[in-house]
Formats: sequence, structure tokens, C-alpha cells
Amino acid sequence: MVGLNTEGTEVGHGGARRLVWQLGVGLFFLLAGCTSEVHPPSYSFYHWETQLKVNDSLLHAHQADRLYIKAFDVSWEQGRAEPAAVLQTSDNTLAVVAVPIIFITNEVFQHPADTLAEDITALLDRSFPYPFAELQLDCDWTAGTRIAYFDFLTHLRELLPGKTISCTVRLHQYRDRAVQGVPPVDRAVLMAYNTGELGRWETDNSIVDPRIISAYVKDQPPYPLPLDLAVAVYDWAAVYRRGQLAYLINEPDLAELADTARFAALGPLRYQVERSTYYGGLYLYRGDLIRREVAGRDAALRLADGLWPQIAGVKSERIIFYRMGSRQWAD
Repeated sequence: MVGLNTEGTEVGHGGARRLVWQLGVGLFFLLAGCTSEVHPPSYSFYHWETQLKVNDSLLHAHQADRLYIKAFDVSWEQGRAEPAAVLQTSDNTLAVVAVPIIFITNEVFQHPADTLAEDITALLDRSFPYPFAELQLDCDWTAGTRIAYFDFLTHLRELLPGKTISCTVRLHQYRDRAVQGVPPVDRAVLMAYNTGELGRWETDNSIVDPRIISAYVKDQPPYPLPLDLAVAVYDWAAVYRRGQLAYLINEPDLAELADTARFAALGPLRYQVERSTYYGGLYLYRGDLIRREVAGRDAALRLADGLWPQIAGVKSERIIFYRMGSRQWAD
């Protein structure tokens, strides 16, 4: 791997970057004529792969003291809530604090699930090998599922007394809190990515668009929960067939895309399949369109630095990068 040492130099091993940030934000508030107790953020990472692979060099480069680890998914399958992608690891210890995350599809809360909280805590107890003081829930709830999801969160807090319960908040939930509600948890994380219309071929980059993000956060009052921030560092390719999104390919093979016998470049990061072929484990047909989308490391750092003064409150603590394991950290 290349770039870790270079990355550490550019970021200043976390501490220097935070000093620069602190001076800049201090000047911001001085010029604004107000006082604030908002602190410079510390850095953390999301781990989203089923097989645990900890990049200790990356943690060290950013002075990260905790890792948010997806423990498993829960989706609605064959008439019931079913777990999937349960974390696989043979290591019982970590050098940083572990925070388990459970991803739950919104569809789960469109159906009665009276024992969901009990089932989840039982599976977490069996499958997550690390001690934890915080549990995070990730669900893109809607106004229609808000009551069921919030009831679930309340029940979960009752089952885990003494533990911090946090959850993710999408940009539309952050802005439209009067309709979407504020979840009954101890803390929240604003997810500042997946902002564009993925289903449209014309979209430039559905992962991150600073203009769209700015429109969601601009002039919003402080969020009524301690709020952290998550930004994206990863890339994928969206495949379109007959005008419809067909597939997403994580970290597509760039050498194969350069094969002009199979793919024709239509412009920056856009391609057309010239000859039916296998790509990324999928069979693509002649005429299929491919748009590569990139959320790079440096852009994520700039976005985070710009957003933090706008969304952070007194008890805000962390900028969390999604995700550890992305090849973008090596660029």
C-alpha cells in the first residue's frame, strides 16, 4: 500500500490539523462577534466489511481512538426481520474503543416486530466480541415509520441501561426535523453523503455534492441532540441499463475499464459497454452505461472542516470517516 505515510504528513498526524482547525474556527467566531464552546473534533472511522480488517496505520495517522464497527444488518425477509452479514473476526481485542453498529432497513419498521429489540441485543451479545459502552443504530426512517422506529429505540435504551445509544441522521431528517422527528437517543451522527439522485444517469456524483449538503445545513438551528459528523471516503461504479440503475460495483477495477475493446470512455468517469462482458462479477450488456463516483480523502477532509462549525454543538465530539478499508485512503 502507498500513501499512508504521505497521508500522515499531509494531515499532520491529527494533532497539527486540529490546531490549525482550532485557530481557524476561533477566528470565525471572533469575527462573528460571539462566543462558543464548540471544540475541535477528534477523528474516528466506520468499518463496514463483514470480515474485520483493522488498519492500525490509518488509526494512528489520524489519532483515532475508536472504531465504529458494523455488527450486522437487519432486513425484512420472508415475513420477518432477519439478520445478515454478521461480523466475522477471530480477534478478541482491539487497540481502540469499539462501537458496534446495527444497520436496519426502513422496511423492518413497516411491519409489527414486537421482539426486535430483544432479538437484536441477544444477537449482539452472541456475535460482538468486544466490550462496548455505546451502541449505534443506522436506519433511514421516514415520517411513516418514525413512531415504530422511535418506539424501538426507546425499548432498546431500556434493555441496555448505562450504555449510550446513538443513531445516524440523514440530511433530510436533520433539516426536516419537524416532520421527521428527533430520535429518542443520547447522541446522533449527521451523515453528510449519499446526497444526489443515484437513479439518474445525469447525476454528477450521488455520493457527495457540497452544494446539496450546504443547502440542507444552511441556516438550520442547532440540532437538539449532541451531534457528530460523518463524511464519505470511498468509490463505486453505478451501472445503468435502458435508463434504469441496474447495479452498484464497489471499487471497480480501473485497469479493466481502460480496455477499449470492451468499454468506451464517454467523458470523465463515464463509460459505455462496447461488447457484452463480465465486469465486477456481473454480466454487462452492450450499451450499458457506467458512471464511476469518487469521494476522495482530501475532499472529505475539506468538507468536514467546512461543515463542522455549522453543525457542531457544545457536546459534539467526532468526525467519522466512512469508511476504513476504502482504497481512497491510499491515493
